[in-house]
Amino acid sequence: MAKHSDPVFTIKLQKGLADRQRLPVDQVISVLSEMRQMIEDVGRQIQKENGVDGPIDFGLELLAENSGVAFRAGSVQAKIAITNNIEIGLLAAQRVLDTVYALNRVHKKPVASAPQVQDAVQARIVSGLGRIAYVHDRSKTEAKFEVSTPKAFRIVDNKPRVTATFGAVAVQQIRSLREPVFVEGGVSLYGKLRVLSDKARTDEGSGIFWGELSRDNGERWRIQFEDKDEPTVTRLWRKQVIVIGTACYYQIRSPKLIAERIDLDVERDYEVAYEELFGCDRGNNPIDFQTLLSRRYGDD
Repeated sequence: MAKHSDPVFTIKLQKGLADRQRLPVDQVISVLSEMRQMIEDVGRQIQKENGVDGPIDFGLELLAENSGVAFRAGSVQAKIAITNNIEIGLLAAQRVLDTVYALNRVHKKPVASAPQVQDAVQARIVSGLGRIAYVHDRSKTEAKFEVSTPKAFRIVDNKPRVTATFGAVAVQQIRSLREPVFVEGGVSLYGKLRVLSDKARTDEGSGIFWGELSRDNGERWRIQFEDKDEPTVTRLWRKQVIVIGTACYYQIRSPKLIAERIDLDVERDYEVAYEELFGCDRGNNPIDFQTLLSRRYGDD
């Protein structure tokens, strides 16, 4: 249970529809849910950088006002207490504020100076903010974040940022970061095709749908299909496939392939292929297939 000595992270949705006290409930819940997940993910990454890997719980609790309500009128405001693993939780919340502040500062630089993501933590924050930007686009609201740190958790000679606003300027920077930094045509990818459940709302009715390709090397690619290909793609869910199309690489998101063709990946018999390649001219390559494998990978 939250105590008065616990740090508090405040999220205030203001301007636009929020000023009319008419924000759609799903948008408010979406922002709160994304912020909770963002703080947990960033905290886990910070913990990992400190040499500790595994789950972490910050005991995040939504605080009610004295009147008994959790949301304040005038703007839609919610206060979240960090009740567990407080030091790391504060660091995670502070990284969110620092990233939002940096996105606002980038706008003041020359146009040729594009924003850059510095590390995995910032990439996760920017990715989460990109989903929150959906609320800004639909309701014309901005999100103001504040961190209230009790004296017991303040560090001497350290003045952390206490507030940052995610508005039109920062949203525009998010959009620029979500643009591809490199595009390559005629790319062939092999892997297992899975259903991508995290479908962006902006894709609804746009004539496209998504899948995810898990490659043998662990890479995960987002695959963009056209609606007309749905019957073919549906038959190939959870199967080994080859997808050919245009690859788009990003700073903050997993790479995307705009699919032009997809087929079942036929299992290869490398020994037969070796015989077909060298069997007609064995004199120039007398090494048998198993010996070649042993030399390459060892006797095991």
